[in-house]
Amino acid sequence: MRATDTTPDVCPTCYQAPVIDCSICGQQALGRRATNHGSPRCFACQAAGLIDTALTGPDGSIRPELIPVRDALTELERPRSLLNNWHSLASMRLLTDIAQGRIELRHEALDAQPQVFSVNYLRAMLVAAGALPPRDENAARLYRYAATAADEVTDPELRSVLTRYARWHVCGRVKTDRHQRIAPNVAARCRADIDTAHAFVDHLTASGHDLDDCPQACLDAWITTDRSRRLGFIRWLKRGGYLALTRLPEPVPRKDPDHEVDPDDQIALARRLLHEPDSGSIEDRAAACLILLYAQPAAKLATLTINDIEIRGGDTYLALGPEPLLLIPPLDALVTALPVAKPFGPASTLASPRWLFTGKIAGSHLHPASLMRRMHRLGITTRASRNTAMLYLASTTPPAVFASLIGVSIGAATRWATLAGASWNTYAAARR
Repeated sequence: MRATDTTPDVCPTCYQAPVIDCSICGQQALGRRATNHGSPRCFACQAAGLIDTALTGPDGSIRPELIPVRDALTELERPRSLLNNWHSLASMRLLTDIAQGRIELRHEALDAQPQVFSVNYLRAMLVAAGALPPRDENAARLYRYAATAADEVTDPELRSVLTRYARWHVCGRVKTDRHQRIAPNVAARCRADIDTAHAFVDHLTASGHDLDDCPQACLDAWITTDRSRRLGFIRWLKRGGYLALTRLPEPVPRKDPDHEVDPDDQIALARRLLHEPDSGSIEDRAAACLILLYAQPAAKLATLTINDIEIRGGDTYLALGPEPLLLIPPLDALVTALPVAKPFGPASTLASPRWLFTGKIAGSHLHPASLMRRMHRLGITTRASRNTAMLYLASTTPPAVFASLIGVSIGAATRWATLAGASWNTYAAARR
């Protein structure tokens, strides 16, 4: 819009989104000049009208379960973004189908949809709003995966064996974390075990053998194709009386853990992350220091909660193991500054403040794989850096002390002390 005697030039963006006095809510905000029957209407009121239309069911009302979702959508800080992207958001289209009765408001109905980010995002939002009951999503995905693992196996016996292995051995023995949930990395490892078992079944079928007449050469050919194959399925078969004509290869001696990171370089990186605010975000700096100094795995860091922080007499403690760990300054300030608000869209309103490292979807923590990628951008190789920190702790601290502080077993701490060449046999006597 070109200038007049009383107004300056106005660019298209400002012309299409001016600051107006909304004729509905009365607030002065960005909006349109004449979208309310010729009267101005702000973007928030325009978005609220669109949301109400989408969530209104065939009976002309919004389901009570969806009222918290509606409130979360209308409280967005940038309603114009929702207006511009509403018709391209798959999660919002799916939510509209649920509101209008085309899809049931049940976990099973969402399970039938392609398991893409939009479905997971909507599910988490519905759970956080109380419209769906909470459940362990990693466990649910793993059990669905196990239930269909043998669908493509044509031989009835092989299909039955693979189904039993997936359901009762892999899923039945899976361990949960301290929140009684299956961690993402554990679920991924279980799926990998099922895939490996499926690959061996396919190898048997392609070779023209079954579980009773499989020769040693057939088993060796499968193992030597990829030396990284896990032999859990083969051992399970042997214990069940299968593969009678074969024997397992000799176990490969365990290698020492990779600890090629220079300890001095690691301490220098930790010092920089501790003292230089520009070295990374608060989340990244806190997580990196817990890895570099206290050998914490990414999967464990991702599940830390605000209840793991304890303040005593001005000191900050973090529960990484049975004994709370006293955090050094300024790491204590970094940890107590968590969580940092991060979820976008409606999840920002429904986000739980429980997790120290918040995820992108409502009520979730940061995925360990995402945390590892962020550490890699800081120059940290998670496993190698953890091993370096563990060696330093084992060489300077008795195993019984640091095991309870950082949350490892006394057996693991003792093995690390042996690897570090530290002998603590006289420690108790010296303390006495």
